[in-house]
Amino acid sequence: MRRMMIALIAMLPLVTAGALEAAAAECTTGDSAICLSFPNCHWDGEKRGCYPGPGEKRDACAVHDDKGICETDATLGCQWSDATNKCELKAK
Repeated sequence: MRRMMIALIAMLPLVTAGALEAAAAECTTGDSAICLSFPNCHWDGEKRGCYPGPGEKRDACAVHDDKGICETDATLGCQWSDATNKCELKAK
């Protein structure tokens, strides 16, 4: 019984590594739509590729580089900051 427990504990890193490798293999696509259909993958637009794991959180307001667009997009809760000359999330 003790040998079986030791064998199971020794196999745990191998199984975990296999799962990570499978997720990485699943994410080997160059198509953003296919990449986003996989729950274990995320699309990185800057690096132009599909990568395993969750993507990093980004400020949705930061993509608006024009004051007019920033202030008319009310769905995200953005406002233009004259101090930083950038579109930022409204302070609550």
